Amino acid sequence: MSRLLAILLLALFAVPAIAQEDKKDAPVEEKLFTELGTPVGDFTLEERSGEIVRARDLLGKIWVAQFFYPGCNLCSRNTPTMQKLQDHFRGKSDVRLVSIDLLNERLETLREFANDHQADPVQWLFLTGHEDLVNDIVRRSFFNMVFRKKNPAAGDVIAHSTRLVLIDPHGTLVGYVDGTDAKAADVLKAEIDRLRSRRRMDERIPITGADLPRFNALLNSICTVLLLLGWILIRLRLETLHKLVMLLALAVSIIFLSSYLFYHFVVLEMEPMRFRGEGAVRYVYFGILLSHTILAITVAPLAIYITVQGLRDARKMHVKLARWTLPIWLYVSVTGVVVYWMLYRITW
Repeated sequence: MSRLLAILLLALFAVPAIAQEDKKDAPVEEKLFTELGTPVGDFTLEERSGEIVRARDLLGKIWVAQFFYPGCNLCSRNTPTMQKLQDHFRGKSDVRLVSIDLLNERLETLREFANDHQADPVQWLFLTGHEDLVNDIVRRSFFNMVFRKKNPAAGDVIAHSTRLVLIDPHGTLVGYVDGTDAKAADVLKAEIDRLRSRRRMDERIPITGADLPRFNALLNSICTVLLLLGWILIRLRLETLHKLVMLLALAVSIIFLSSYLFYHFVVLEMEPMRFRGEGAVRYVYFGILLSHTILAITVAPLAIYITVQGLRDARKMHVKLARWTLPIWLYVSVTGVVVYWMLYRITW
């Protein structure tokens, strides 16, 4: 059994090193998303409802800006991306979509356009203002090109970019994507999810959400040490100390489970953390995660059962099951730490 544990621990702690090597050899793919990192600044425009909206009203929200006008041929190619984003983030109070009208259309026209695209009046805003003011905002705040054409045709009055710009809760331009690209919605979903996760990490609950994964990894580490210590103690026939240590290991595991469930159900609102590694390391990560999850579900009732048998002094049954439960329990504890490092600590 000692040899089995040594091999298992060696294999598990070698995973991050293997992952790093795989990352070095992975080809660099062209990114659709272009990063910026400058403040959007403040501006004031009128929403289709008639309400005045300022850029500072969107602080605390993650939002995507689109530049359009009803009847625009070019805009009809990136508006579907905005619709996909609305469908995906519908009901998420921290995500907004903002379409800025370039032609100073009447509010009634904007309302009709919004209704035609099933735009939620709270989540998807349609802003307008004097054409010169809007053009200045597009150029100065969003660094985008816009001007009226000298010889306009139907549906081609304004020359402008099809970029969709992502802004974080602090009012900073995170980056942009070509809204007409078939992958634009998926790229923005991933970036918005990343920003939402980061925002939740910064929230006080009263500790920050970012503290919980590290706390959970610490609990797994403590449990690993206690399990190994308990195994050594029983090999030395120190039964009383063995019982105390193993009860502590069970208590730590219960605290971990409570913290883990709170983090995923309350802090993350049941949304999974996305693994950002690419290539073969993704298969390594998901293989570890899958085995960790399945065995964690298995070991929970086993740990409780053998603890009860041990306290009842049912030695034969306790020893028989403990020979299987201990390595599984150790594997779950160690892989919990490995998953934490691969997901939160290693930069892929």
